[in-house]
Amino acid sequence: MSKKGVEQKPSETALFAAIYRTIVNIEKHNDVLGSDYLAECFLPGLLKYLMRFKFIRENFKNKSHKLSPGIYEYVLARTAFFDTIFKDALNNQIPQIVLLGAGYDTRPYRFANLNNSTRIFELEISPTQNRKKKCLAKAKIDIPEKVTLVPIDFNKEKLQNVLEKAGYNRNANTLFIWEGVSYYLEPTSVDATLDFMKKNSPKESLVVFDYVVSLSDETVKNYYGAKEFTETWKKRHLNEPFKFAINDGEIELFLEQRGLKIINHLDSEQIEKMFLLQENGSLIGKVSGIFRFTVASPAE
Repeated sequence: MSKKGVEQKPSETALFAAIYRTIVNIEKHNDVLGSDYLAECFLPGLLKYLMRFKFIRENFKNKSHKLSPGIYEYVLARTAFFDTIFKDALNNQIPQIVLLGAGYDTRPYRFANLNNSTRIFELEISPTQNRKKKCLAKAKIDIPEKVTLVPIDFNKEKLQNVLEKAGYNRNANTLFIWEGVSYYLEPTSVDATLDFMKKNSPKESLVVFDYVVSLSDETVKNYYGAKEFTETWKKRHLNEPFKFAINDGEIELFLEQRGLKIINHLDSEQIEKMFLLQENGSLIGKVSGIFRFTVASPAE
């Protein structure tokens, strides 16, 4: 495993998410799960070929479950959740969408037919964004005119400076999507991002993000898959460590202290029931217990 961070090389975790999304697209393609038919564009050629074989996919999922129980299921549910948020925004013709740490997000391309007038800004660190551009070009996927790809280092650059230079309108209602990003940032960077959103967008704007709950040696056993996940991450992802978490049950207070109000919140069990419940009442699988979804807006 390379010791280079995302400042020097494309994100490994973004690639793993693309692998998960490719697998579920092949196996469960429906209106809720597996809608990302473009995820395979970001897989290396050999891996893309191997994903055609069921035993390869099963081996990958089994290994994932052993090392990090509930992560595969979490990515499935997370993709479905943010798909819903994104499509609703386009259907309601929101003026702007800002993807904070876009990674290999394909929503601006998959749902381009729903976009009538929404400006979309994809913000991501340069190595990952440059690889994304190359993969899109190789797959002959055009970047829509309304989509702007903007390089940024969230830990070093001011969001306001980067976005304003790209054409962001602070007076237009905006959806900020922060998927799979907050936990990799320094707490000061998280605060700066939320502060920008509060001060530079109308009160009807939304920020939608996922986060992890704080863990200790005493509490780690209380969350499904948490012990295995933290051990695996320390061993295999030293170049993308987790730096930020929120104490369980304190999200409303956390947002309130930063001038934001909570609109919706889902814990791991609620995520399962909303996105992973099958028609017969059984679950596709359990979600890693440390993850949460949140929707918030500037407090009036």
